[in-house]
Parts: sequence; structure tokens; C-alpha cells
Amino acid sequence: MKSPSENESNVKLQIEAFTKAICECEEYCSFMQCNEDLENNPDAKNLLQRYQIKLEELQWSGYDAKTIDELKEVRTQVMNNETLTKLFSSQELLIALLKSSNDLISEKIGEPFAQRQQGGCC
Repeated sequence: MKSPSENESNVKLQIEAFTKAICECEEYCSFMQCNEDLENNPDAKNLLQRYQIKLEELQWSGYDAKTIDELKEVRTQVMNNETLTKLFSSQELLIALLKSSNDLISEKIGEPFAQRQQGGCC
């Protein structure tokens, strides 16, 4: 039977291997490349920032028609931007991989692995 420190060492090794595998997988590498492409593309970066600002304006404006129309216009520009569409696509693929990994780990350990914990005092 393994001692607690041996089990702990084994878990650490498995975590390190899992982390390395994620960092080397195609989905992660593609996502990181798309982030780098965004950083090197000021037009795409500014467009994404404009979109995020419009979303915030919409939340604070009470959903007025003018802001909704502006948001739709900027969203169309975002969806037509190759750098941003590649980023969003790579993000979706990475999220799917991480969700799948979470499901497999949860199944293996017999309980939810990466679940958001609800705060509270009790």
C-alpha cells in the first residue's frame, strides 16, 4: 500500500503530465497562436474592444434601439474579421477539449472535478 506522500507525489506527477499534454495539444497551441495574431493586428484588436464597449453600453443603457443597432453593426464587423473568427473558433475548440477532459476526470474519480463552488457561509 502506498503511503500518503507517495500518493501525493503520484498525483503531482499526473497533474504535471496532464498540464503538459494540454499545453502541447493542437487546440491550445492554435488558441495561443490566434491570441498572438490578435495582439499583432491593431484593427482586429480595436474592433473587439469596440464590440465589448458596445456590449457594456447596452447593459447600462437599458437596451435602447440605437445602442442595439450599433451593437449589431459592430457584431457584423467582428464576425467578418478573419482574425477574430479564427480566435473565437479556436476558443470554442479549446473549451470543448477542456470540458471533455473534465468529464473524463470526473468519471474516473467518481465525483465532479472542476465545478464552480457556490459561496456561502453555511
